[in-house]
Amino acid sequence: MARIKITRKSNQVIIFGDLHANWEALLVLQQSELQPYAVLCLGDIVGYGPDPKRCLDAVRNSATYVIGGQHDRAVGSNLTAGGDGNYDVELLDATWSHSRSVLSGDDRDYLASLPGELSAEVAGVRFHLMRLPPDNTDTETHMLITMPQARLREMFSHIEADVILLGGPHIPALRQLDSQLIVCPGSLGQPGYGVPEPTFAIWRNDQAQIRHLHYEPHVPARKLSLLPLAPEHKLRLQSILQTGKLD
Repeated sequence: MARIKITRKSNQVIIFGDLHANWEALLVLQQSELQPYAVLCLGDIVGYGPDPKRCLDAVRNSATYVIGGQHDRAVGSNLTAGGDGNYDVELLDATWSHSRSVLSGDDRDYLASLPGELSAEVAGVRFHLMRLPPDNTDTETHMLITMPQARLREMFSHIEADVILLGGPHIPALRQLDSQLIVCPGSLGQPGYGVPEPTFAIWRNDQAQIRHLHYEPHVPARKLSLLPLAPEHKLRLQSILQTGKLD
């Protein structure tokens, strides 16, 4: 497990995850938070959305530290969703196939090489970047805010960090666990809390905040209509973008 250290004085750290190839959401974040000290990406850069190449290039060029999620591993390592051929499996395989079709071999190698977790010290604060285990599509609907404290302690108390940054759930939350803070920024590219506004987190002056962005979800939704996906898959993904509901 990699451990990386920054020694300069921190001003503002941007934390986001679950971009899911939504370029418009990433662009709004970049325009609203100019020149952050560091950018931490919690994985699932690709999958579901219409702009995997554009999003991957932007993350690779601007993020300070990046971990990979299930969608990144699947696209990078040419994996399939498997299972019994149900609707969700077909949707995953279709969007992963689209991502591979527009990414180069080097792009896919980069996705496959991303660590599942890492630790980074930023201006004396120990951050640990990880995904909610098990990192699969079921975790996207998990609500960290309702998880029992005993379960949190069982899952995270062994991690030596001041702040645990958690990707996977598309629903944002902040939880205190003894002396540790757990920050789930939610999903930048595919919000799942009933509102179509992207969410991310900011760490500044030893405090974390969840922030919301306003953007036009009809733009990526319109792009989805042009992808080589089954009509029912396009409608499902467009509905999620426009309603912020994963179910």
